[in-house]
Amino acid sequence: MHNRFIRMLGAVSVLMLMSLGINHAVAACTVPAPVKSIDPAGFYDDPAAYAQAVKPMRDYIYQLNKAAESKQWTCVLALLEGWARADSLMGPISGYQGYYERSWAGTDFALVLLRLPREVSEANADQLRVITPWLTRIAIATRDADAINHLHNNLVYWAGLNLVATGTLAQRQELIDAGLARAREGIHDIGLYGELEREIKRGDRALHYHTFALIPLVFTAELAERQGTNLYQENHGAIGRLANLVIKAVQNPDSFTEITPVKQNLFPWTFQDELSWMEPYYARTRDPRLPALIAPRRLFSEWRLGGNVTVAWGVALPQ
Repeated sequence: MHNRFIRMLGAVSVLMLMSLGINHAVAACTVPAPVKSIDPAGFYDDPAAYAQAVKPMRDYIYQLNKAAESKQWTCVLALLEGWARADSLMGPISGYQGYYERSWAGTDFALVLLRLPREVSEANADQLRVITPWLTRIAIATRDADAINHLHNNLVYWAGLNLVATGTLAQRQELIDAGLARAREGIHDIGLYGELEREIKRGDRALHYHTFALIPLVFTAELAERQGTNLYQENHGAIGRLANLVIKAVQNPDSFTEITPVKQNLFPWTFQDELSWMEPYYARTRDPRLPALIAPRRLFSEWRLGGNVTVAWGVALPQ
């Protein structure tokens, strides 16, 4: 009889919540089954198998980022704590793509938590004591991943962002330093015209990968500014040269023939959400070319960067 009463009470409670229009918020805070290991086929090797393998993790990240966007911090912490207690994503990886996916996921998680209001952090310190060591384990695994480190391309810069974001969150200077070293590798590889030789070798995807490489460099530079380090000035303003190359290509894709004669093949998202770096870059530089490029594309949302980049990093555009 007692159990039946409890079940009835639960049903009544759900009906009451639904009548108040907040059943969606309850569903949004349901922690999905943890993904113990992320080990998909390579993005180019088998696109269908890749998409199927990453879907559970991507769905979780989408749920997390939407909660952060709407400032449902209790939900954000519940989602992260649930996966932290399961040590999610830390299982064995047999291929190479999983190392990239785990690095991107860890970056997203850290950037979400860096937006956490101080009062929320202080009030939920016990949860953060569970979550932060998990994110640190992800960052250390990224730091030590030979599958990334030997590439010396954009994926190393993304790993650098993971390390700096997590190191900032966890107050681990050795992670910040390791991340800055990876960002500097990219910055020092930027040529006189903003070109990256390793990304030019991508052939018809060179422009896409120049854009993709710029994202972690800009966001790492923004986090480094908080540490008193100005990456924007290094290698004679190299990040600015790469940004200028991409801006010109967005305005006129034919301008990229100055870098390579190969006709470029862009993904649908190359000149959409992967231009999310423009939000913090414009906030810092006020480059007058950017409002006309940003305005028709807002809101920028990038799953590797905490979701809605416009909300987190953007500023008002001139009218």
